[in-house]
Amino acid sequence: MTFTQHEKAILSTLKDIVLETECIYSDDLVSADPKVLRGALSSLIKKGVIDVDTDYPSNINGTVYYPVNYWDERVLEQVA
Repeated sequence: MTFTQHEKAILSTLKDIVLETECIYSDDLVSADPKVLRGALSSLIKKGVIDVDTDYPSNINGTVYYPVNYWDERVLEQVA
């Protein structure tokens, strides 16, 4: 599977976060540049690499966060 530069940035961020915790929110993946990376996150969801749970968001201090509940481990292993 081929990924764009922005998709690779999200996957790299995900790989770094997974080293410390498995509690990941979509905002964690796009926080570096939300306007640009939201489209890449959407693309990764459509490709089935990441799944974000939109049914049960968390409301933290008035901001809604969506938990990432699946990511393809094989893809993360390929990310440099």
